[in-house]
Amino acid sequence: MARRHPIVAVLGHIDHGKTTLLDKIRQTNVAGGETGPPSVAAGEAGGITQHIGAYEIKLKAKDQEPKTITFIDTPGHEAFAKMRSRGARVADVALLVVAADDGVKPQTREALLAINEAGVPLIVVLNKIDKDAADPERVKKELGDAGVYLEEWGGKTPLVKVSAKTGEGISELLEMILLVSEMENLECDFSKPASGVVIESHLDSKRGNSATLLSREGILRTGNFILAGRAAVKVKILEDFLGQGASELPASSPALVAGFDRVPAVGSSFQAFATRDDLERATVGLPKENGVDRRPSEDGPLRQGSPPRLGEAGSEASKVLVPLILKADTAGSLEAVEHELRKLEGDGLRLNFLRRAPGNISEDDLKLASSSQNVLVLGFKVKTEKSAEELAARRGITVKTFEIIYELGDFLKTEVEKIMPEERLEKVLGRAKVLKVFKKDGRRQVVGGRVLSGGIFDGAKVRLLRRDFPLGEGKILELQAARVRTREVSEGEFGAMLDLELEIVPGDELQIYEEEFAKKKL
Repeated sequence: MARRHPIVAVLGHIDHGKTTLLDKIRQTNVAGGETGPPSVAAGEAGGITQHIGAYEIKLKAKDQEPKTITFIDTPGHEAFAKMRSRGARVADVALLVVAADDGVKPQTREALLAINEAGVPLIVVLNKIDKDAADPERVKKELGDAGVYLEEWGGKTPLVKVSAKTGEGISELLEMILLVSEMENLECDFSKPASGVVIESHLDSKRGNSATLLSREGILRTGNFILAGRAAVKVKILEDFLGQGASELPASSPALVAGFDRVPAVGSSFQAFATRDDLERATVGLPKENGVDRRPSEDGPLRQGSPPRLGEAGSEASKVLVPLILKADTAGSLEAVEHELRKLEGDGLRLNFLRRAPGNISEDDLKLASSSQNVLVLGFKVKTEKSAEELAARRGITVKTFEIIYELGDFLKTEVEKIMPEERLEKVLGRAKVLKVFKKDGRRQVVGGRVLSGGIFDGAKVRLLRRDFPLGEGKILELQAARVRTREVSEGEFGAMLDLELEIVPGDELQIYEEEFAKKKL
């Protein structure tokens, strides 16, 4: 057994500075004074981290070998909850980043829940202490209310104050990470083939199905065979977190592997094997789910049967069914975007994903869209191939791509509301009691009555009530007060000519109302 370097997950609420913090660490703590990788925050649309990114840094240490730490930067947007939880489960130490000027927020609590469920040690990083509005004591109290008991208040959780903008406190934070990880006694057997977790996967247009792997055991080498969930590959392309080719990568080091026979399921475990025979022996007898092979494919999760169509019996019959094709750059992004879009589903809407898969929008996607009516083809952080653009233009299919997740959700909401049916809105204007019936001529009936509440209006719709039970509906054709024609009566007695099929009797009540129709909103 030998020591491996720690894996640290960075979690917290959106815009609390997680990615900027990681950038500052990488820019100022590269061994030998080398220039670190380019800014991660600068590369994220809208400043929002939308992937799990895994990065290594090597700390400069005087008269000692540089020490390595792997950081996992997780999204703060609430749509990426599963990705965030996945990052916590694979980590040895978790950093909970909380902005000193903003405090504990919904995704802070959600991240804390993921950390607690994973059972990893926690370090609170109080960021943005350089801000004028920073209030560390208030944030500490909020953390206590959320169940985080800090060392300075007699608990076990360390807190480090930093400014990702100025670099203040970064050295102290790194020292704390090393201290906490030392106490965890992180060991593994480097003589074993690698095993660990798929933390991200995607379809590379040039190199095929690819995945970012994070080993917890052993060494991953070119020539190994990998089984990741039900996806398999012989490792020919192996790269480190910088995209540089490598012949081997040890446990705790992020590894990119390309060429899988299908996109590996994000969050699945992987195992490396020395030979193909070892791999095949491991796959013999793999159980099927309900007799069906559940391996992920380019078309996303296997669908059982066809979704109910509009007009079928049951509550689904009244829903608007919106067919979608959803493409995203990675499997993790795909999962998060679908989660965000599913929020729009409700009483009046159901989404039917004809395809959800990683990769650019292709001509094949447009051919699938052509098989149904009113299909929306949406992409997240992907491109549309030229042939697909041409086919979409010829067939009038809507194709849109987005770089920010909530913009995609807003677009779909707007498009769906355009096709939602109108809903009938009714407003009760008043109520009156029938005192006498003067005349009945077919549907036309002349009655005398008294206003009970609200008012009665010429031309308004009316509902006949008997013992509060609605019997039928009609319309007020003429209205009088003191034998003078009028537009409305708000109190006292009146005479009215009604267009109503049912026979009115004294003691009945009239409910006067108006109705309007408006597009239903999601």
